[in-house]
Order: sequence, then C-alpha cells, then structure tokens
Amino acid sequence: STHSAGVSRASPMMRQTALALGRRAAAASKVAAAGLAESALVGSAARAPMHARGIASKVIAAEFVAPSASRFLAGAAAFGGLFAASATMATAVNLVDVETLPQAKAAVPKEKLPFSKVTLYQYDVCPFCNKVKAYFDYRGIPYDIVEVNPLTKSEIKFSKEYRKVPIVMVDDEQLNDSAHIIATLDERLGKIAPPGFIGGKAMTEKEEKWAKWVDAWFVHVITPNIYRTWAEAFKSFDYITERGKFGWVERQSVRLSGAVSMYLISQSVLKKRHGIEDERLELYKALEDWMENGVGGAAFCGGDKPNVADISVFGVLRAVKTFETFEDALANVKSVEGWYRRMEKEVGEATRTDGIAN
Repeated sequence: STHSAGVSRASPMMRQTALALGRRAAAASKVAAAGLAESALVGSAARAPMHARGIASKVIAAEFVAPSASRFLAGAAAFGGLFAASATMATAVNLVDVETLPQAKAAVPKEKLPFSKVTLYQYDVCPFCNKVKAYFDYRGIPYDIVEVNPLTKSEIKFSKEYRKVPIVMVDDEQLNDSAHIIATLDERLGKIAPPGFIGGKAMTEKEEKWAKWVDAWFVHVITPNIYRTWAEAFKSFDYITERGKFGWVERQSVRLSGAVSMYLISQSVLKKRHGIEDERLELYKALEDWMENGVGGAAFCGGDKPNVADISVFGVLRAVKTFETFEDALANVKSVEGWYRRMEKEVGEATRTDGIAN
C-alpha cells in the first residue's frame, strides 16, 4: 500500500513516529465518534420535529429533513444528528517529518484564567464541536469532555430549549453555538497566551467572511462526502459496534439505521438542497478556494498566526481526519497539506483533561 511504501522508505526516526501515531490511532478507534449537530448544518429552513419508529423514538427531534420529505426519510432523519466516524487508521494519514508534528502545549495555569472550569458537551467527531476543541487547544484552555448519547441526549437534559451540541459550561454559565462560544471566550481571555489570536478585537472583514463560509458552505460540502457510498456510510457508523451506551442489538440497529438513513439523506436531500452534483469535486473546489483566496500567499488566513477562520476550517477537517474524505482531499488539493500541518503545530496537542487526543 501507499502508506506501507512510505514507511519503508522513511528514516528510523520517522518510522518510529509513524508507529507511535498508529498506536494512538488504534487507541482512538475505541472512542466513540458521534454526529454532526448544530442547526447551521442544514441552514435555517423550515423545520418540524420528526420521530422515527422503533429505536428512533428515543431521539427527541431531528432537523435534517424538511417537512415535505418522504415518510421514510422523516423516520430516518432522527439519526441525522449522528455524524459518526470509524477511527480505524493504524498509521499516519501522511508520513511527515517529526519536526512538523503537533508539539505538546502546556495548558494555561488555572489561576490565570477568568473562569475556573470549562466543560464541553459534544459528539466526538461533530465538526462544530471540533471547531471549539481546536480553539481550546490553541489557547491552551484545560477543558472537561462529556460525550452526549445521540439517542437519549440525557447528558444535556439540563438544557431545556437548546438540544444540540456543542454546549459549553463556563463555571455555571451555558454557552451555545460554536461561533458564539469562541467569540465569547476569546473576548474574556484577551491577551492570555498564546499571543497572536484576536484577543477580543473585532474580526477583520476577511476573517469574518471565511469564518461564516465554514458554517454556510464548507460543512454542507463535507457531509455528503462522508456518506458518499454505502461502504463509506457503514464505515462511518462502525464505531457504534465498539462503543456506546447501548445493548448489542440496539447498537447494531443504530448502526444499520444510521448508515442507511444518512446515505439516503445525503444523496436525496442534502446534495439537492445545496446544489451539489459531485461531492468530491465540490470539496476540492472549496479547499482550492480556501487556499487561494482565504489563505492566499501567507502561512495562514490570519497572516503569520491563525485567526478564527483558520481555527474553524482546521476544526472541521480534523473532525474527518480518519475518513477517506480527508485522504482524498489532501491527495487532490496539494496545497492544503502544508497549511494543515502548520495548523497542527500551532494548535498543538489537546488540552482536554482526560488526556485523549483530538
């Protein structure tokens, strides 16, 4: 395979690095990766609560399919909040020199923070949640993680009206929506290390444009790529067979229903809604647009240092780093990898308190 050939030609240090990454990826495969929430995924079109039959009756509501969708898709859409991934890679996606790998970054001492405790309620591979995690990691903010059961959502029962993720509790204050979470915390953090971020300043016109582009377009392009084929759809739900607060029969039912529903929703609803014919082609075009007009000739969209737009695009891409989508994107849009590896290094290792890599 391409990966094996790359490892065989690498230096001993690089081979050791690849093996270490492989062990990390294997360990990560045991961690559940759940779905894409946040209403921006499907826009602000008219919504209606939908309840699926059987197991889906445990899900409170779904927002992926408009009321006019077929009865089958309405039932299947209850699983639309699952943006799942199977973390099955045993080696690095692209073998790179050890010096370009993410560097460990110490969390900001708690006594320097304007709050004492930060808790993120998430689905592990939700791109909006990954935007927030990328921001936390970059700013060195220590944070607790609570994985939300996508069927019952019992972990966020305290949130009566807002039933999506991410939700962040800053001490006793609840913050919703990834863009609002990042803007609110960055304003409070001000100039706390690492330097160079927006530090409470208003975003530049370019930064704001591309940060909005992520939620308005890029996420919509990513989703049908994950469920492009039956094989990819089922692979994305394999995690449920290994982890989850379900019995064996329920896990298999959710896996089957989730893969089928998300494949059909992606092909029959999301692609049509956003005028996407070839999802891979649209992904490549979106990334080329980002690199040419967002990043331009600089190291980052923010110039010498990442800004909110960089963090947002990186977070969404990092959410799918174990998917074929990610490999194909880096293989077909060559300019992306250099930026992505620079972002990995700037963001650094996760500062989440459970010690699990993002």
